[in-house]
Amino acid sequence: MTRRASTGKANPAQGASGVVYPISLCMIVRNEERFLGDALTSVQGVVDEICIVDTGSTDGTVAIAESFGARITFVSWRDDFALARNAALAMATGAWIFVLDADERLAPESRELLRGLRNERPDGRGRWIRCRNYGDSAREIVVSTNALVRIFPNDPQIRYRGTLHEYVARVDSERSLEAERTAIEIFHHGYTHEVMTARKKADRNLRVSRAAYEATPDDPALVYNYAMSALLAGQTDVARKQLECVLVLTEGTPRGFRPMALAKLASVYVDDGRPADALRVADECLAVVPTFPDAHFQRGRALGGLGRYNDARVALGAAIEFGTKTAFEHFVVDDEIGSWKAHNEIGGTLMSEGRFAEAQQWLDLALRTRPAERTLILNRSKCRESLGDLADALAGFRAVFDGFRDEPAAIEYVNFVFRHGSPDIVLTAVETALPVLGADYTRAFLVSAGAAMLRAGRRDEAVALVARAVAVGDEPEAGRAIVASLAQQYGMPELNGLLDGDGPQTITVSGRWE
Repeated sequence: MTRRASTGKANPAQGASGVVYPISLCMIVRNEERFLGDALTSVQGVVDEICIVDTGSTDGTVAIAESFGARITFVSWRDDFALARNAALAMATGAWIFVLDADERLAPESRELLRGLRNERPDGRGRWIRCRNYGDSAREIVVSTNALVRIFPNDPQIRYRGTLHEYVARVDSERSLEAERTAIEIFHHGYTHEVMTARKKADRNLRVSRAAYEATPDDPALVYNYAMSALLAGQTDVARKQLECVLVLTEGTPRGFRPMALAKLASVYVDDGRPADALRVADECLAVVPTFPDAHFQRGRALGGLGRYNDARVALGAAIEFGTKTAFEHFVVDDEIGSWKAHNEIGGTLMSEGRFAEAQQWLDLALRTRPAERTLILNRSKCRESLGDLADALAGFRAVFDGFRDEPAAIEYVNFVFRHGSPDIVLTAVETALPVLGADYTRAFLVSAGAAMLRAGRRDEAVALVARAVAVGDEPEAGRAIVASLAQQYGMPELNGLLDGDGPQTITVSGRWE
C-alpha cells in the first residue's frame, strides 16, 4: 500500500543543456522518529522526490515522512534489506537514485555536489560516496569511513543484492555496479554504542548474516558479511573461522573485500596472541594494497607482539602517514588509527622498553585529538607513575574511573591505590569502587583491603573486610577460595586465619590522598 503526500520537489535549476535529470531519494525505515527529521532536512532542496518504504513503524515515523512530502509504501519486514530497498527503488520516478538511511545525513558541504548531479545525464554507472561513521555523536568522533555506491541511475536492471550489507548491481551480474568516485559525503550515527544497544543491531545483523551464509556457504561475500557480524557481536572464534574461509574462497579470484578480510584477520590473530600469523597475513594484505593504513597498523601490532619494537614503530608510522594521505582510496578505513590508535601503540612499544618519557610524548600527541580516550589516559597515567609523578598518575586513574564508572576503570584506579596509598586511602578507594564491581572483584578487593589492614596492624578491620568478602553473593565457598588464593599470592598465610576471627563486622572508612 502506498500513501501519497505532496511531492516535496526541489525547485528545478536547468543545466547548460536545458535538461534536468531529477533525483529520487529512496529510503527504508522503521521506528525512526528520533533520526528521520534530521535526515530529510539534510536533503531538502536537493532531491526532487522522497520515496520511503516503511517496514512496520509504531511511532511517529510516518507522520514525519509525510510532513516532508514523502511518498510512502508499507512492506512487511522479512530480514532482507535488498528486498526492502528494491521496493523503494520501484517507487522512484527520477533519473537518478540517491539512497540514504534514517540515521544518516548528507554532509552540508555535499549538498551542491549532489544537486549538481541533476545536470548530468545518467551514464549507466553508479557514484561512490564516503560514509563517515560516528562512534560518539556528542563529541563528533568519526571512528571509520567506508565507500558506498549510493547514487546510481534509475534503471529496472539495477537493483540491490544481499539480505545484509546489501550492494547495488545489475540484475545479470553478481558484481557491484561499476561506479566512479565523488567527493560527496554522508554522516552515519547508527554505530554509536547507544544506538547499537537500543536496537540490538549486533544480534540482528548476526541473525540475518548467518541465515544468508547457511543458505549459500560458498559465496565469499556472504561469508565475509557473516564474519564481520560475528566480530560486531563479540563472537571472535566464529569470525576467525569465517575470515579464514574468505581467504580460501577468494584466493583464485580476489574480491574487493579481500584486503579488509586480511586486515581484520591479522587483528584477530594479534588479539589471540598469534603475532607471527598476524604478521604473515598483514604482509599478504600490503603486497596487494601497499597504502592500506589498517594493514600497516596490524603489522605494527604484530611486530610489537614479537618484541621487534623498532620495526613496529616504523610500521605504525606508516599507518599514521597513509591514514592521513590515502584513506580516501580504500573501501573501509579505521579513522582512529591515524588520530590516536597508532600513537598509542607506539607509546606502548616505548613503555615496553622502559622509555616512559618518550612514550608520554606520543600519548600526549594523541590526547590532543582524543582528550577523553580511556586507553590513552590510562597509559599516560602509567607513564607518570613510572616517572615518579604519583599525584598526576592518580588524577588520571581517578578521571577514568569517574568518567566511565565501570569495572575495568575501577580495577585500574583501585590497583594504583593499592600500590601507593595509605591504608585509609585504600579503604576509601575500595568502598568507592564496590558499586561497579562484579562479585569476583568485590571479593578480591575486600580481601586485598583486609591484607592492607593486616600489614598496618589493624586486625579488627581486616577481619571485618574478609568477612564481607566471604558473604558476597551468599556464596561463602567462593569467598573462601579468594581468601586462600590471595593469601598464597601475597605470602600472607595469616589471611586464612582471619576467617575464624572475632573482629567487628563493620568498619568506618576515612582518609584522603596526601
